[in-house]
Amino acid sequence: MNILMIDELPIYIHGMKTELKRVMPECTVIATNSLDDVKMLLSSTPVTVVMIDGEMDCSQWINELTINMPDLPIVVMLRRNTNKIFNYYVRPNVKGIIPKELPVESISQILNMVLSGVVCFPDHAVINRNQRTDPVNVNTLSQRQQEVLRLLANGGTNKQISRQLNISAGTVKVHLESIFHRLRVHNRTQAAMVYFKYFTS
Repeated sequence: MNILMIDELPIYIHGMKTELKRVMPECTVIATNSLDDVKMLLSSTPVTVVMIDGEMDCSQWINELTINMPDLPIVVMLRRNTNKIFNYYVRPNVKGIIPKELPVESISQILNMVLSGVVCFPDHAVINRNQRTDPVNVNTLSQRQQEVLRLLANGGTNKQISRQLNISAGTVKVHLESIFHRLRVHNRTQAAMVYFKYFTS
């Protein structure tokens, strides 16, 4: 796993590089504190996931990366945990939002989940779906999330879905939370309605 880390604070970069290497010895961390260096780094090194300080002025950069490298997942790191900021970063290739105070073991777990197709937002994040008026983008769901959604829409319980896909009930719950966030729905019934509208027509 090659991680590109972008953060304004060199001391944070140094600490995270050391800690990530400790808990994920197979990973390589490439780091910079300037968005100006990112284009060169991306062109010279294969990158698996991007971790970026969400309090940098990075909105335009994320938009460009979405266009140029739509399959490269982005994980946004935040010092302040406000719902306004969470809503700002609900974008197609932002696959994770992590508070900086999380222990590195949790951060490594989130990185691995993001790379397996799970969208990871903090449990306490409240996504304001009323702020967004664009159509539901079902293409942001991973293949596995689409499988979970199909089984849910056909009446499957978490336990039944976990047995059918050979995954834990906890993983099913994480997938469902991510699906609800991505589809901007509040419950299983609404998620099923989206499935029948977009996936079976």
